[in-house]
Amino acid sequence: MTTSAVIATRLKPGDLFLLDGQGDDIFKVKKLSTSSPGKHGHAKVRIMYVNFFTGSGGEVTYSGHKEMDKPVIEKERSQVISITPGKTSNDPNVPDVPAELQLMNLESFETYELPCPDGISEADLAVGSEVEVRKFESKKWIEKLI
Repeated sequence: MTTSAVIATRLKPGDLFLLDGQGDDIFKVKKLSTSSPGKHGHAKVRIMYVNFFTGSGGEVTYSGHKEMDKPVIEKERSQVISITPGKTSNDPNVPDVPAELQLMNLESFETYELPCPDGISEADLAVGSEVEVRKFESKKWIEKLI
């Protein structure tokens, strides 16, 4: 895994980090609070986080001098080759299916498929348009329309 180390007290809201034992899931700092060191102890950092991919959240407390892993995220430009429209349902028990985009990396010419993110509407996309894709280990996601 490509990561960089940062001390827990240096994290800020909005920073991305990795949790021990969670594989290549990326977490985003939602809220951070630091307690001052006591007479015989170290400062503690309480991190409230949300999973970058699933949206589920949690909370963890670490010693203030613990080294946290931050993911090194790569950028790449890709072109939309085809669009499979998403499906919406009036039934609240059936989840909506986002549009599926077939993309081609403009440097390596590798093709792959990714779901359309919430921030980009299907109306804004067209075959031939370019998107910025972010990549960490085996996970890829569309960041924005170029």
